[in-house]
Parts: sequence; C-alpha cells; structure tokens
Amino acid sequence: MWNRIVEELKKTNSEGIINAFIKPLFVIKEDREKIIVGCPSEQILHILKKQGWVNQIKGLAPYLFDETTTVDFVIQHVEPEENLQPPLPFNGDKHKKSLEVESSKNIISKEFTFDNFVSGPSNQTVYAASMGIARNPGTNYNPFFIYGDSGLGKTHIIQAIANHVMKNKNMSVCYMTAKQLMMDYISSLSDNSTDKFRNEVTGYDMLLIDDIQFLSKKAATQEEFFNIFGSYHTKGKQIVLTSDRYPSEIKDIDNRLVSRFIMGVTLDIKPPEYETRLAIVMKKAELYKMKIDDEAAKFVAVNLKNNVRELEGALKTLQISSELMGIETIYKSFAEDILKDMIKKKSSMGPDQIIKMTSTYLNVKANEIVSNKRSKQISLSRQIAMYLIKKYTSVTLKNIGNIFGGRNHATVISSISKVEFMIMNDANIKKIIEKLEREIEESINVF
Repeated sequence: MWNRIVEELKKTNSEGIINAFIKPLFVIKEDREKIIVGCPSEQILHILKKQGWVNQIKGLAPYLFDETTTVDFVIQHVEPEENLQPPLPFNGDKHKKSLEVESSKNIISKEFTFDNFVSGPSNQTVYAASMGIARNPGTNYNPFFIYGDSGLGKTHIIQAIANHVMKNKNMSVCYMTAKQLMMDYISSLSDNSTDKFRNEVTGYDMLLIDDIQFLSKKAATQEEFFNIFGSYHTKGKQIVLTSDRYPSEIKDIDNRLVSRFIMGVTLDIKPPEYETRLAIVMKKAELYKMKIDDEAAKFVAVNLKNNVRELEGALKTLQISSELMGIETIYKSFAEDILKDMIKKKSSMGPDQIIKMTSTYLNVKANEIVSNKRSKQISLSRQIAMYLIKKYTSVTLKNIGNIFGGRNHATVISSISKVEFMIMNDANIKKIIEKLEREIEESINVF
C-alpha cells in the first residue's frame, strides 16, 4: 500500500523531492484501516507538513484504497525492522571478497574520520584517547569504553578509529552494533554454526562494538560476548565499546562483563558547548557544500544545544529548503524562518508545564508524578511525562531523571520505551498521548 502511494507521488513530484523527503520514509504498519509511516527526523516531517506533502499523502490513501483508510506519521529515529539485517563484520583485507559482495551493508562510513570530528571541551578527552588508540592499538587504553547520550558523536569517534587503523596500520576490524552481534549469534544457533560464528568474530585485529547497552537482559549473548571479549583481551587486541550510559548503570548485565568494561579506560562525551557547536555547524556546512552566513551559523549554534545530530538535522533542513527555493547563500533571516517551529518546539515548552498538563489530564497531582510513589496510575503518568519531556524539550536524559526524584539514566530510557510500546499496542494510551501532544503543540503553535 505504501509503495503504491509512493508511485503516485512520483507522478506529481520531482525526483529530487522524492529522494529528499519521500525516500527516507518507511512503512511501520499497513492495512485497509490505517497506514503508519515512520519518519527518521522531526525536521523532515516538518518540511513535509509545511510544503503540503503530508496532506497530499493523507488524501491519497482513501482515494487509492478505501474511504476510511487513514495515514499516521510517527518519528522513529531507528531504521525500520526490514533494514536491520545484520551486516558482516567490516574489515581491512582479510575478507575483501565477502566485503565486495556485501558492500551495500557496509556500516563503516568513510566520512567518520578524525579530520571531520570537531573537538572541544565536551569531548576533547575522548578525542585524544581515541587518537592514541588509533596510533597504538592494544597498548594503554584497552578496553576503551565511551559513554554518553545519543547524538553526541560516539559512533563517529569509534568509526574514526576503524578508518584510521585500516588505512594506516593495515589492520582488520570487526565493527558492529550489539544488536547485530546478537542477531548473528542467534542465526548461528539456528543453523548449528556457533563455532564458525565465534571464529569469524574473533579473527580480526580489533573489536569495536557500538551500543553495548543493548546486551541488557540478553543472557545467552552476554555469555558469548564474555568469551569473545576474553579472546581479544588475552591476545592484546584492542577493544572499543560505546554505550548510552556508564557500565554499572546498564541493567540486567553480568557483573563479570561490567568489571571487564571498566578495567581499561572509561570516558564520557558531554553535550557540546556553544563554541564547539558553532565549529560543528561550520565544519558540517563545509562538508555539505553549503554557503551559510556567519550570523546564520551562530543562530543555529545558539538555538540547538542538545547534540550533534540535532545540529546536523537543522543544517540538512536548511540545505534541502534552500535548494528547493533556489537560494544560494543561507542568511540568518532564512534560517530563522525555516527553523522557527523546530526551535520553538525545543525551547518554548518546559518540563514543569508538561508535568502540569499530564497531571491535569490524568487526574494525578504533579508532586506525585515526580515522587517515588509507584501506584499504577502515578507510574503511568510519570512515564508519559518523561516521554513528552524528551519529545518536546532539549532536556537530557540525565536531567530528566533528576527532575523525577533523581532517577537514573536507564530508568528514563526504560520509561520512554514503555510508552513507545504502549502507543503501538494500546489504543487507549495512544489516545491519551495524542490528546496531550495536541495540547502541547497548540500551546507552542508547532506546525
């Protein structure tokens, strides 16, 4: 059904528009009653709404299928499930033939280099340590554990290490996410090839695993990874891991693994300060071949404070919008107009207001939502408030936890994930969330 809609859109929109805005969309669920479409960023969805394509898509569904067919758009920053096929571990020369065959699944980006990484006070220690590892892998920083909120550059820095050692050290690198590791391991169990899997993963010169927190509650994969980790470490091979939280804050993970994660060097990446954000804007604009005025660059850096990914999203929005409108140089006035709703969304609604709205709608006192009380209604209200604060403000996960009685980073993530699951599976909760979202958006005039 979604493919049919895309084909219809191609008849009335240019290939450039289709590639820029429609191609990134993906179907999450579809039937004659409802089509749920995933959008990888708020910025793209905003442009789609502003240019009228959301209404066009919603109008096509009843025309093409059934008069009651509706289309809902949701922000989903991860790839759709069908695109999450586990790639083969990326490497230098040892498996060149298989890499050529699987080139479409290559998950190391050549753009993620040390030259393209903007270093500042928020990340300079991690940057310096990573450079040291790339120059002398397996020596002083092993294992190396990097943690911090999403969008701060952890994947960039770990892949920069990989790119450097493959180019300058002629070393082979096993790089994958923890989820991909688990999927490959499960696949090996299903076809009785665990020895082959283990030999392949341990056959490289360096091991790099992204998002290691995903091993939480995966006991069998944890046991397998414990052995893989040991194989690399005893041979003096470099191990680099990333996570969205400190090792001891990862719930439901073997203490033996935690002790090994912290036996080397553990460093965190913090949100970039203004000077670093401005440098990132200028560097990314250069990479994107954008002409952006100094005042426009400062405007972006001042107003988007949360993480690097947010800055990149704003720049891509400006780039695409300027191309569509035939504008060569992006000035501050143009940036203000294009990004005003996104910036307003991130700045005009505070956590206290969201908590108050949630408490009023769910008939729970605001002070109970931020308390340690655990009744079903209070816990649900708390989870919903956390979800909405994350969605509509730039407050970090750590600070969200602080707002709700000093809860840790992992608890906040778990609460948000539970709400996302309920939205997809509980019609009543979905209605509650949609009602609160409408109230929030109306109060800040978003879209």
